[in-house]
Amino acid sequence: MFSQARKLFERAVIGDSVPALVRWGKHTPPSVIKKIRTDGFVEVVRYAAEHQKFFARKLRERGIDPKRVRRPEDLGDIFTTPEDLRALPAEDFLCREPELVFETTGTSGGPKRVYFSYEELDFAARYEAAALYENGVRPGARVVCTFDGGYWISSWVTFLACKKLGVFCSAVGKPHPREVYSRMAEYRYNVIMADPTWLVSFSEIAEKEGVFPLRLIVAAGDRMTDVYRNFVEGVWKCPVILGYGSTEQGGAGMECVRKEGYHLDDYNIYFEILNPGADGYGELVATTLSRRTMPFIRYRVQDVTRFIDAPCPCGAPLRRIERIRGRRDEMVVMGAGNMYPEIFERLMQGVVGVAENWQVVVRQEGLHDVLEFCMELTDGVSSSVVEMAIQANLKTLYPDVWANHACGMYQLSFRFLPPGSIEQGRKRRRLVDERAA
Repeated sequence: MFSQARKLFERAVIGDSVPALVRWGKHTPPSVIKKIRTDGFVEVVRYAAEHQKFFARKLRERGIDPKRVRRPEDLGDIFTTPEDLRALPAEDFLCREPELVFETTGTSGGPKRVYFSYEELDFAARYEAAALYENGVRPGARVVCTFDGGYWISSWVTFLACKKLGVFCSAVGKPHPREVYSRMAEYRYNVIMADPTWLVSFSEIAEKEGVFPLRLIVAAGDRMTDVYRNFVEGVWKCPVILGYGSTEQGGAGMECVRKEGYHLDDYNIYFEILNPGADGYGELVATTLSRRTMPFIRYRVQDVTRFIDAPCPCGAPLRRIERIRGRRDEMVVMGAGNMYPEIFERLMQGVVGVAENWQVVVRQEGLHDVLEFCMELTDGVSSSVVEMAIQANLKTLYPDVWANHACGMYQLSFRFLPPGSIEQGRKRRRLVDERAA
């Protein structure tokens, strides 16, 4: 199934140590990496054409012979979208019997479910281990990972990556920052992996009560602004490195210590930038090359970024992308989680006294994300009654979002305005992000 270039690469590293994988990868010429990537694309297209109902149907509808496909452009307008995953049964995407499942945040039509084999999860962990090793994580490190557990993939991959590195690891889900801080001395954690806004709350505690010696902080998940990163680095006096990925892609990339863009996993994912503008920015599209349980062909990630053409000063031959500029859809990534307009439509249902022209604004106040409800009231209803009703709905309908508030990952605010103050224009915007980059 795999090309000769891929087989040679796998033979060089499978069963070998993480340092060997890093050394081999750093000395692989870009031309060989490109060969692995392009051959892998041809192979997964043919595999999915034979085993995946969704992709085979798309090919038939457009009269495309998978044996003639050599590059993404040969597939024309065939893509896989988040809407496809939500709307269609898993059987349309599964190519073989799965062994485990993860979910992504689902707020419009339910969660997206992505299936794996144990081998594929282990494979993903190997490459995260290589990225951590390259950023200085070595035996003797003590890692605490506070990425959300349960049906989320991040903490599982990190735990297995630490196992491959032979380092101490506590993958503890997402507790209140105070719980982890109270254990720092006991377990001597010196590497922290967490969501950016969780790190801000955690660092505020340390700023007041004292810090512990850290080697590295890895942030991934919600949006890490420069203000947040500078604050966290200032408190802990250690580098904050950003990781990038999703359940659908897996671990897509990670910064190096130069912090000049994400180094991409070009061995296992074929990345495209769709419809780039004059500045090179467009929507990221990803094809998973190494997965066979539920491969994705040209998955529209909906993140907006661009390739960095210049080689990285660190010497790694992998391609890079800029930090994510924004989203093609209306999702806003913040301390509350992945926020969609549909969340707030649902929260407002049944709340008496709120005029139609309400809006939710995400802004930054000091070191915190703020979720501000801007509303016009009717029928003489008290603002305190409206606030309590919305908070009660939030606790009931979105307990994970409320838990992030309880952890201090964002603040709630309510602003009540005179009638006619909120101008919606022809297309109503329910959710607005006013934060600086």
